[in-house]
Amino acid sequence: MIGFFPTLYPDELWYSAIARFYIHSGIAYWSDALALLFPNHTSYPKVGDLMPNETMHQIVKQLPYDVLNLRMLALGHSLFSFRMRFIPLKQKKRYLEQFCAGENIQPALLSLTKKLQEHPLRYCPLCVQEDRDRFGEAFWHTEHQIWLMPLCAKHLCRLQSADQKNSMPLSRQLVQIPLRTSNVSSETHVWERELTFLLHQWYQMPFEQEANTQTFNLSRAIENAGLLLSGNVNRRSWDTDALYDRLTKQFGSTTVKEVFGERITAAHARRLRKMEIATPEEYALLSILLHMKPEALFEDEPIPLSIFEKMKTLSTSGRILTKAAIAEELQIHPEQVGAYAKRFSIQPFWVQSGCSKPKAERKHYTVTIHLSNEEKALVDEYLADQNIRAYSHMLRYCMQKELLHWQNEKGR
Repeated sequence: MIGFFPTLYPDELWYSAIARFYIHSGIAYWSDALALLFPNHTSYPKVGDLMPNETMHQIVKQLPYDVLNLRMLALGHSLFSFRMRFIPLKQKKRYLEQFCAGENIQPALLSLTKKLQEHPLRYCPLCVQEDRDRFGEAFWHTEHQIWLMPLCAKHLCRLQSADQKNSMPLSRQLVQIPLRTSNVSSETHVWERELTFLLHQWYQMPFEQEANTQTFNLSRAIENAGLLLSGNVNRRSWDTDALYDRLTKQFGSTTVKEVFGERITAAHARRLRKMEIATPEEYALLSILLHMKPEALFEDEPIPLSIFEKMKTLSTSGRILTKAAIAEELQIHPEQVGAYAKRFSIQPFWVQSGCSKPKAERKHYTVTIHLSNEEKALVDEYLADQNIRAYSHMLRYCMQKELLHWQNEKGR
């Protein structure tokens, strides 16, 4: 039985509670404090794990009934809920039940959640000051340990890394928040604020919140961004090289390599499309890159396919357009124009050889027109202004427009 144990603060990391026990106990050495708390351990207990672990079981057993409970520790003082965000609800409920029943679920979690490089503990200087004013001491916030989160969600200042030995596991060292914190850094990028807000939203979601795999919103956002492989409109295969390149340009090669590895394979993309990947960091970077709302992967409403609305508008605009011009406006490959039109049941509206008449009605005539230099310059200016690529397209457009006007006037 433990003589005392500190009351946990809201969002306090489990390691932080162990560290505060050591400080308040007056014990001289960190190792002696751990030996007192975990007398049956032959090695250092894993109090530094950010996920639910056996040290929580051992402390709860040594305290009076219901002083602490395992469900509260798992959901409120570890990253369990966040790291399980993209695990099916039935499965993550089972893990929580197993943990609360006294089982060690660490091996199973490691097989489901990508093992990321260890990062130093982090803190927000403004949160530290607020905690000291309110509670009389600072503590490590669980949310700040989401390693991909660049800023404090409350103050939008840059999180500071702890001074700890990277060569030694966190469990084997006492890491404290400095008495004097460094200057607050408020210089941030737009994407850092967006990423912080998204991660905070995911962290705050109820444990029961489950990703919606039926809307295919991630794949729809990929399609809206023009990141499908050429010729794969119906199969929806991602252009993984182009996607990886865009991610690197926005977030930097170091972060992208740590999250996705050296590249995104076609098999990996298929699993992402079906939302079979467990790691929230991958979905977070993709969501920010594709300008998705934090709730987009969880709500029932499908993301509108902007390419459909744009193509529909172009088809009724009356403008003369080539496939290349349409592809440029839709940000897709020219070879995909016909496939998209067929998929959306939009009749071909671009300039084609022999126009759009049925084969039986097509006849070919060649017309030669002689232009002065001034007339050619005027035609060139018109081509550029109307985004028309060829003289023949422009002439056909002007002819059809004038003939339509003439027919309307004649029919009055």
